[in-house]
Amino acid sequence: MHNGIRLITFDLDDTLWDGTEVILNAEAAMQAWLAENAPGVLARYSPQELRELKFAFARENPQILHKVSEVRQKFLAWLFSEMGYATPHAMAADCFNAFYQARQQVRLFSGVKGLLAGLQQHYRLAALTNGNANIRQIGLQDYFEFCFCAEDFSAPKPAPDLFLATVKHSGLKPHEILHVGDHPEHDIRGASALGFKTCWLNDGKRPLPENLQPDYEIRHIQELAAHLLK
Repeated sequence: MHNGIRLITFDLDDTLWDGTEVILNAEAAMQAWLAENAPGVLARYSPQELRELKFAFARENPQILHKVSEVRQKFLAWLFSEMGYATPHAMAADCFNAFYQARQQVRLFSGVKGLLAGLQQHYRLAALTNGNANIRQIGLQDYFEFCFCAEDFSAPKPAPDLFLATVKHSGLKPHEILHVGDHPEHDIRGASALGFKTCWLNDGKRPLPENLQPDYEIRHIQELAAHLLK
């Protein structure tokens, strides 16, 4: 153990892989499903217009805003109903499945599996995500003791729900847990507010507020080894 850390929790999207790339590819798979099964939708809306419609639908349904699977599937059911299709809910389930299966096709950042295997020899590992990545389908289930997804809780990071569940499930004290993530608010502020140690993956996309001081800062996930596998 280093600095009293016993458990390391990882954010997933944009920490272990490029989350934007994954979502764009998944949306392309959804577009392909629409082209084959609901061409009228694509005749009426461009991909960008569909994204904007989904965002507007999510804002109008704040109670499920963080339940990313549910909100997408309900949006699709609404869309197909509005377009006059006879079986909107069944179509939504099939269309969502095309999206979801593609969403699990990720390209891990270089060295991720080697890093996790090395850390696993010294620390317990887990994942905390606001997204709907499935670690089993992605092939990371052997590295993580558990994975908590925000859509299974009342609120996403930086709300305390996932972090509190981690403390309870692990049986550890907050200061014995290190959370690693790219988002200054969702990951660093959320985890540090509960007393976790934090490691900020600074990928240059978001500045770190002056009042946030992570315990570690890295530019690539592989750099974590230099801090924790000394």
